[in-house]
Amino acid sequence: MSKNITIIGAGQLGSRHLQALALVKDSICIQVVDTSQEALAIAESRFNEVSATFSGKISFHTSIAALEKEQEIVIVATGSKIRRSIIEELLAHAKVKSLILEKFLFVKEEDYSFVEQLLNEKQVATWVNCPRRMMSLYRTLQQELTGKIHFVVNGNAWGLGCNGIHLLDLFSFLTNERSIQLSNDLIDKQIIESKRPGYIEFTGTITGHANGHSFHMTSFSEGASPLQLIIHTATAKYSIQEGATAKVWISKQANQWAWEEHSFTMPFQSQLTNIVVDDILATGNCTLTTYKESAHLHILFLNNLLAHLRKVNNDNTLKECLIT
Repeated sequence: MSKNITIIGAGQLGSRHLQALALVKDSICIQVVDTSQEALAIAESRFNEVSATFSGKISFHTSIAALEKEQEIVIVATGSKIRRSIIEELLAHAKVKSLILEKFLFVKEEDYSFVEQLLNEKQVATWVNCPRRMMSLYRTLQQELTGKIHFVVNGNAWGLGCNGIHLLDLFSFLTNERSIQLSNDLIDKQIIESKRPGYIEFTGTITGHANGHSFHMTSFSEGASPLQLIIHTATAKYSIQEGATAKVWISKQANQWAWEEHSFTMPFQSQLTNIVVDDILATGNCTLTTYKESAHLHILFLNNLLAHLRKVNNDNTLKECLIT
């Protein structure tokens, strides 16, 4: 019998998850849920672009109530404001073995412990989609790096709030540190509107440290430079240019600090979700960040931004930071 794999949220990211499901090795039954018929139509057209070899079944729905009661894996790719309520509704309706959650997880700190307790009660194995941990370059770096790591990210308008958790997750992965002290002193005071309606965004710099390792990421408010990561230790430097033509420049003390240039592959989401699903179906596990670990990092990040928001708005009662 085909296993049920469901995507809730058929927007930009959800539709890319859907494209990847066409590549899953096992025979599966895909269900896609979104309240927007337009979003479902776009998702279906994107799926049809890549579905030539797909031999399973697929259906589209506007409510969770229409889903099968037994779910092998559910991907929740909605906005952060409604994610907790979506998870509650889903787990009240269906028995779910595994969940993959998009980030940013939730906009309020209280949601993290509530959802963790719910996942434990329902015995749902859960991961958060911070996929740099899956990528060969960063997995190699985690093995190679020794000593104290200095981690610097620069770019223009790349989403310090909504995408910063990806870089904090990578820093935690490379350093094996979870207790990270973050600072909001250098975040710009002007809060801007997100490209996604109803959400906000930040520019400026977030710094942090953990057991001698340092973290520094900047999103400039103007200009168009791509994201660049610089990771260095006492004995090696890595300058990483992510994107469609990804490159890494490596300089090591052992090689008299000569620079070497290498290309590397940075897969799209439509080339990653199938790997995660294949791994979970085969082993019950995957290389994404576990919910427990990611929730800890999310809370650190959320509280840092929320403290900044309270200062800017002169309102200590704020409990939500609307990033997604």
